[in-house]
Amino acid sequence: MLSMCISMIENISIILTTVATIAAAIAAWFSFQVSKRSLAFQKNYAKSQQLFGELSRTIYEIETLQLLIPKPLDMSDDQHNSIEPLLTELKSELERFGIRNLIDYKSLKISSVESVFELAREFDSLGEALNVLENEKSNIFK
Repeated sequence: MLSMCISMIENISIILTTVATIAAAIAAWFSFQVSKRSLAFQKNYAKSQQLFGELSRTIYEIETLQLLIPKPLDMSDDQHNSIEPLLTELKSELERFGIRNLIDYKSLKISSVESVFELAREFDSLGEALNVLENEKSNIFK
């Protein structure tokens, strides 16, 4: 009877050891999967960090122009002179994104805008460009 109890205890011990080993293997596999996904994200983040910054800066410029563009007739010469370089810089950045095939620059309304007064008339072109850049920015880490 005693030997039967000892044998049963040994069998239970072997079963528990097996279950614990299987659980540890499953935990190790999940840990590996999490580490693998984390490494992939970190690589993507490191690769895309500069682009993310460029998109954020250009979005900031668009938002700045949206705030600065008053009605064209109410614009002072100083306001006009400070906005013109922002528009030129914004267009060149958008064109660079187009060259890099991130956006379709030629299809944007702002690509045909040549002056601050045209921008005031085509004010929705800023919103269109903003939406395109925000969409591209959100797609970086997918």
